Amino acid sequence: MPRAATLISPRTIELQDRPDAKAGAGEVVVAVEHAGVCGTDLALFSGDYPVPLPLVCGHEFVGTVTETGSNVAPEWKGKRVTAEINNTCTAYGSPTPCRACQRSMPSHCQNRTVTGIISKDGAFAEEIAVPAGALHDIPEGIDPITATLIEPLAAALQTFVMTPPKENDVVVVLGPGRLGILIVFVASVVHNLKVVTVSRSLEKRDRALRFGATEACSPENARNLIHGLTDGLGADIVVDTTGRPEGFAQALGLVRPRGTISAKTTCGLPAEGLDMTKLVVDELCVQGSRCGPFAPAVDILAQHQDTLKSLITSVQPLTNAQAAIESAFSENKVVISMRGQ
Repeated sequence: MPRAATLISPRTIELQDRPDAKAGAGEVVVAVEHAGVCGTDLALFSGDYPVPLPLVCGHEFVGTVTETGSNVAPEWKGKRVTAEINNTCTAYGSPTPCRACQRSMPSHCQNRTVTGIISKDGAFAEEIAVPAGALHDIPEGIDPITATLIEPLAAALQTFVMTPPKENDVVVVLGPGRLGILIVFVASVVHNLKVVTVSRSLEKRDRALRFGATEACSPENARNLIHGLTDGLGADIVVDTTGRPEGFAQALGLVRPRGTISAKTTCGLPAEGLDMTKLVVDELCVQGSRCGPFAPAVDILAQHQDTLKSLITSVQPLTNAQAAIESAFSENKVVISMRGQ
């Protein structure tokens, strides 16, 4: 029987035997090879992001299609794939899509489940069933472990889909961790922007400079540095990827009037220090963003995988899932592998 690392209560993972996954109508079964641990997984694990349990977490995965259901092209069988996390009317090819899917907003499908997060077991498992419409090929030549970065790289790209930058914009990334470092990379390499990263960690600041940041500083020095770079005005875009509820208040102190705070933190806790007066007086835009475009993420990974693969700090077996997830609180990027067990 296939095994899964099941979150049965906050901070408690149990390795369970599960029935074989079955491909329903519009679905495929994927034999998972590798799955990355992200900040949302840690919020679920800690209980800060409460969801009904038990749940198999994990949504950044790579594997091979082993079974196709009805209404699915048989050519998918045998292909190495990843999948978008939202299981929607669009992904299932529903003949009666919901209002959100009709309006080209499938990531906000009114009928959706979300792999490894909401009402759908995820990829910390040897098998998973997902809708065929969510699949994306992994091209030959892309390392399958590094390919677990496709989903978070797509989320990084979405930051600037939702908030298109202008030439010469100054972007501040608060908390250049698992997701934040990819946003630094996208802002600097893809959009050629001036990027300032803010972190208490000297290691993370140094890494951000290697990944394209123009400047890096501690939170205590951020305001003076950013105001010095912008003639006292403030940053055009401040991206909060701290994973902490106080990150939003920090962003408020660094953004310029009529600038944008891009909220990427999904720690499951309410934001602290929300100054509505400043928000109104400075005419600020607050823009959330989450899931992003996979196709360009695959292309970018193919071009830059030698650089991006260095972000993965350890690969641990499924049998060690509890310790692997715990170690992800202090490591940059942990990948859980289903191979060789």
